[in-house]
Amino acid sequence: MLAAFLAALVEAVEALTIVLSWRRCEAGSRPGSVPLAGALTLALIVLVAGPFLDRVPLHALQLVIGVLLLLFGMRWLRKAILRAAGVIPLHDELAAFASESAALRAHTVA
Repeated sequence: MLAAFLAALVEAVEALTIVLSWRRCEAGSRPGSVPLAGALTLALIVLVAGPFLDRVPLHALQLVIGVLLLLFGMRWLRKAILRAAGVIPLHDELAAFASESAALRAHTVA
């Protein structure tokens, strides 16, 4: 169970990074409340669902995970092809960083 929790912790950090970067999450929530709620929810899910993973047939679990990975991979491949064709604009990480940094500098804490 500890190994599953530690493995899920990587995803929790990534989700936390995404949540903290959203401006809409700032409205209506106190600073620090979202990460704590997410960590507690993750711990609860691991504690409740962890022991039941032994009861799931391994081949069925592998099939479901494989299909999901295939579907997500096809979605990412489609987006990559559309970006390469010029249909979807490329991400400009430097411009996004500059605009976010400027917005943070302009934001004053009351």
